[in-house]
Amino acid sequence: MADSDSVQTSAMEALVARHRKEAKELQGKITGMKKAVGSDKKKKKELPDQIAALEAELKQRHENEIAELRAAEAATASTAPVSEDTKADEPDVESVTEGVRDAFIKKPNRQQQRKAKKAANFEEERKKALEEASNTVNMKQVEDEAIQSLVSLMKLYVKQIVADGHCLYNAVSDQHALQTKREPLGYQYYRKAAADYMRSFPDEFMPFLVTDDGDMMNEEQYTKYCNDVESSATWGGQLEIKAMSSALQREIHIVQMGSPVLKIGEEYHNKSERPIMLSYHRHYYGLGEHYNSLPPLA
Repeated sequence: MADSDSVQTSAMEALVARHRKEAKELQGKITGMKKAVGSDKKKKKELPDQIAALEAELKQRHENEIAELRAAEAATASTAPVSEDTKADEPDVESVTEGVRDAFIKKPNRQQQRKAKKAANFEEERKKALEEASNTVNMKQVEDEAIQSLVSLMKLYVKQIVADGHCLYNAVSDQHALQTKREPLGYQYYRKAAADYMRSFPDEFMPFLVTDDGDMMNEEQYTKYCNDVESSATWGGQLEIKAMSSALQREIHIVQMGSPVLKIGEEYHNKSERPIMLSYHRHYYGLGEHYNSLPPLA
């Protein structure tokens, strides 16, 4: 039981640490958004709602992840046997005659009482955890059904993309190949396209990027960030989507649960071309965020 408890505690600590980091990153992003607004009255008016939506989304995701981890821990605990040490020792009365049996039955000592109490507490907590787990919503299933419902109305389907850190770029590659009617160019091409655009137009991206300490990135840190976009398996997000949209001069739409379709690069809208269509999944894999391609139904 000690090893299992240690693993579960470690997993929860790691999750909480990641949540703290994400909360700090969000605050940095919000700071960047406030600076980027400038004197634009329309953007200033929209900013509070955008910030509130980002904070609510992060809070909800964190709560869901904690509930999912607790459910997994409860499932593990339900299969763990109660140690024999938790059972109070039974008195040996086989040799005691019927007339004086009660006089010779040993009273449990304090150690036995503590073990019994500990076992009872553990069993009570286990039952609570199992009950809580049974009431936990399967967020992956909910999200899958929600996205499937949305894309069906658009006459699209979800094409699975491997979750290897390159999923965003591979999804864009798949979609771009459909548009241009040629073989996919592969994630490397789109990583380089995004990185090159970000290097050329740092003012469009630096205000939204922060270090682990929540500070704005300097030029050296930003250069490293762009190099990682191009050459590592770092997962891409909205900034990289913006960079690819601008580099390709293509409109990119992202379908996700609980939000309107996110449209990036609307300035490149072309009635004769279908936008690059992606689905965004928060709960698809335990690793985190994921993107799939959305080709049209045959």
